[in-house]
Amino acid sequence: MISPAFAGLFSLNLCPSKTKVVRLSFLLVLSILTLNSVAQDRTVRLMTYNILNYRNTTSYCTSSNNSSSNKEGHLETIISEIEPHVVVMNEIGSNPNNLTYLLNNAFNTGSATNWAMANHVHNGFSSLVNGVAYRSDILGITNQWAITKDADNNSLVRAIDIVRFYYKDALLQGNSDTATFVVIGAHFKAGNSSSDAAQRNQAATAIVDWIDAHNFENVFLLGDLNTYSSNESSFQSLIGGNTFRFEDPITSNGNWHNNSNFASIHTQSTRTSGNCHSGGGLDDRFDHILCSEEVIEGDAQITYAPNSYFAIGNDGNHFNNAINSGTNYSVSSAVLSALYALSDHLPVIVDIEIEGQQLAIASHEGNWKLPNPMPAGATLTLPEQSHLYISTLTGQELFETSETTFTVPLLPMGTYLLRLETMNGHTTRKIIF
Repeated sequence: MISPAFAGLFSLNLCPSKTKVVRLSFLLVLSILTLNSVAQDRTVRLMTYNILNYRNTTSYCTSSNNSSSNKEGHLETIISEIEPHVVVMNEIGSNPNNLTYLLNNAFNTGSATNWAMANHVHNGFSSLVNGVAYRSDILGITNQWAITKDADNNSLVRAIDIVRFYYKDALLQGNSDTATFVVIGAHFKAGNSSSDAAQRNQAATAIVDWIDAHNFENVFLLGDLNTYSSNESSFQSLIGGNTFRFEDPITSNGNWHNNSNFASIHTQSTRTSGNCHSGGGLDDRFDHILCSEEVIEGDAQITYAPNSYFAIGNDGNHFNNAINSGTNYSVSSAVLSALYALSDHLPVIVDIEIEGQQLAIASHEGNWKLPNPMPAGATLTLPEQSHLYISTLTGQELFETSETTFTVPLLPMGTYLLRLETMNGHTTRKIIF
């Protein structure tokens, strides 16, 4: 394990007979923060969060017990520590300006400037909408849609947001395609009556029908599904379809409501009593992140990162209790207080791994493929009668070889230029270390 405050000097000096390396010295200062920021180059964190009547006044949620400015400050605290890249939010007041307020007062605060919002979506009558925030320096949007009707053309309780993202790969200008994924943000009908359950199933069926019609890979469903059990018709429609079906990354089927066997994944409520906030303590799994099968299998450039699914603030020891009762070390004290105050729901996160692009370079033997990012210390084989150079983006040559088999030099993490010269010409590509 690397010490978070380790500092040292090293020299790079690989000199086989046909290999020349420029001697360099680097000062490495490694910390937990820098390691995390490097990991984010290829890891995307998704988060879903019901933020409880944000800028939506009801008879029980008012400006005095549900202050929008306080909620914005609490959300800023949570986002700063959890560091997601996509956030689906439920229960936002329907005024389009509310997305801008969130963006300016909770996301793009301090030195942060790289958050953006997907388009506002509304069905024309609901007092609540969803919001989809994303890191625009890492992700871009290709398309956006909305589902407002069920299969019988009846209006759903709330609009369902659909956003297709693409990953801003460092090689986007090269000859390889970047990864894409679809995020569906939904807030199903609340309540435990048969009518409520039927309306939830209408929304679930509408989602599956939309996916069947569009045939996209890497699909994620995030939101407050208000389901009490995996046997409920809406959840079965999502995970048990004959054509498309979602996967629960943590495969936790059962009766979630008031069941201590699922204490570690409950997301509602953060408290035992309240006026605007629901009470009862943690005893329901309402908030979910589900994904399509290829994400679990890793078949389409994106893979679920094992053991990355968490209900933030749930340490598994607060069944039917408030999250701040006694000790709870699952998050910092500041985030724990923010979670308790902001909403009666807990956010859920999951990490996905973006598959490294294969760098294809033409040679007289066909296409020569390199892993990208490049693993440190990898052993590679050059095409015959070839010469390889690695340089900085400003052109400073760091490595040169014509050896048929060679070990990739240890370079500081970053983006470099790789140039391959063959009998038929030369090609230059960006490569990540």
